[in-house]
Amino acid sequence: MIAVAQKGALGAGALALFLLFSGAVGLIRHEVASVAFLLTALLTVFGAGALHLATRNRSARLGRLSSYGLLTLFWFGASVIAAIPVDATTSLGFVDAWFEAICALTTTGGGGIHAVADVPRATLVWLLSLQWLGGLLTLIGAVAVLAPAGVGGLPDRISGLPEQGISEGTAFFEDAIETVVPVYAGVTMLCMIALFAAGLDGFNAFGMATAAVSTGGLLPDADGMAAYGTMPVKLVMSFFMLAGGTSILWHRMIATRRFRQAFTQRENVSVVVLVIILGILVSAIRYQTPEGRLSLPVALEDGLFTAVSLVTTTGIELHAGDFTSLPLTVVLLIIFMGGASFSTSGGIKLHRVGAMVLQSLMELNRLVMPHAVRPRQLGRQTVPLQAMKAVWVCFVVATVTLGFLAAAIAPAMPSFDAAYVAAMSAMTNAGPVYGAGWEAGTVWPEWGALPAYAKLLLGTGMVLGRLEIVVVLGLVHAALWRR
Repeated sequence: MIAVAQKGALGAGALALFLLFSGAVGLIRHEVASVAFLLTALLTVFGAGALHLATRNRSARLGRLSSYGLLTLFWFGASVIAAIPVDATTSLGFVDAWFEAICALTTTGGGGIHAVADVPRATLVWLLSLQWLGGLLTLIGAVAVLAPAGVGGLPDRISGLPEQGISEGTAFFEDAIETVVPVYAGVTMLCMIALFAAGLDGFNAFGMATAAVSTGGLLPDADGMAAYGTMPVKLVMSFFMLAGGTSILWHRMIATRRFRQAFTQRENVSVVVLVIILGILVSAIRYQTPEGRLSLPVALEDGLFTAVSLVTTTGIELHAGDFTSLPLTVVLLIIFMGGASFSTSGGIKLHRVGAMVLQSLMELNRLVMPHAVRPRQLGRQTVPLQAMKAVWVCFVVATVTLGFLAAAIAPAMPSFDAAYVAAMSAMTNAGPVYGAGWEAGTVWPEWGALPAYAKLLLGTGMVLGRLEIVVVLGLVHAALWRR
C-alpha cells in the first residue's frame, strides 16, 4: 500500500497541474469559475503533499496486485476529484458532474455538457484536458501494468520490442512515462500545429487535438465536426485519430526509422487496412444516396473519416446519420474489436481478435490433419497457449459483463436494443455511437436524462472498458488476495 500511496500522490499532483491550467484560462477570461478550479487544485496539492511527506522515507515496490489497485485508484479517484469543479461551475448535480467527468476521462464522449447553458470556458478546457489525460493514462496503464502481466493475452511490449531499452519484466510507471509521454505529447503538439495551419484558432485546435489523439468523443464546439467540416480539418483529424488508434510503440519505431520492423507489426497494419476497406465501403454508400450524389473526393473524405472514427472508437460523426448508413450489427462489431494494443482506442483490440481467429483456424485444420504441428504465430509474434487461453477468457468475461450491464440499465431505456447499444458504447468508449439515431420513430433518451443509477452503471462500464474487466476480477478475487 505504501507504493500505491506514493504513486497516487504523484498522480494527484499531475491532476492538480491541469486544474491550475483550467483555472488560469478562467482568470484570463475573467470567469468566476476559475476560483473553483484553483481551490480544487490547492486542495489536491495539499492532499498529495501530505501523502508524499508521510511516505517519502519508506521504500516500496509495486507488485502486480498493487499495480492493479493503483490503476483502479487512478481511474475512479481522478473522476471524483474531476467532478468537484464541474459541479461547482455548472448547474449539474454531483452525480451528473461525475458522469460528465468520467465520460471525458475515459474518452467516451456522449455526455451532455454542451446542452448545459452557459458552460464556462474554464470548465470546457478542463473536460478537454481530462480527455487528453485519459488517453495518456490508458497508454501508461497498458505499457506499465497490463501488457507485462499478460492481462487478457495482451502482447508483451518487451518480448515483442527488444529495442525499446526497457529491462525485461519491468512494470514500473517511471519506465512507461519515459516511453509514452514524449511520443504522446509530441503527436498532440503536431496535431495542434496542423489544425492551427488548417485555420482553427488556438482553443479549437487544442480541443480538437485532445479528441483526435486520445480518440475521444468530446469536441469544443456544440455543433461537432459540422463546425469544422473543411477538407484540411477532416484530413488532419482522420490522420491523428488513426495515430491514436495504432500502437504508440509502433509510432516510436517509425520515428526512429525502423520501418522494416514497423511493417512486421501485423496488428497496426491491419488497423490501417481495415480503415481503408471500411472507408471505401462507406464512400460507396455516400456517393449515391436518395438525396443525390456527392462528388467522389467528398465521398472519399467522408467515408475515410467515418471509418477511422469507428475503427478507433472515437465515435465522431461528420454529419448526422453517417453511422446509420451501415448496419447496426457491423458498427457494433467494429467498435467491439477496436484498434491496436498500446493505443488509446477502446474495444478488445485487434490483437485478441487475430489470436481468436488464429486458434479457430488451427482447430479447423486439426480436423483435417490431427497430428500436424503448426506454430501459433501472428506475423512474427508467437502466441503461447497460456496467452491464447487468456484471450478467450477476456473475450468471455467482456461479453458476459456487457450482457449484465445492458440488462441492468434496460429498465431506464425504451427498448433492450437501446440498452444494449448504450452498454456497448460505454464499454468500448465510443459514446457518440449511442446517439446516432438507430431506431426509426423512437428517440432514445440522452445519457444525461437517464436516472442516477443508470449513469453510475454506465460510468463504471466506461472505466471497465479502459481498465480491463479481468483486472477488476483479479482485485476482488479472495484467493488472489491471500497469495
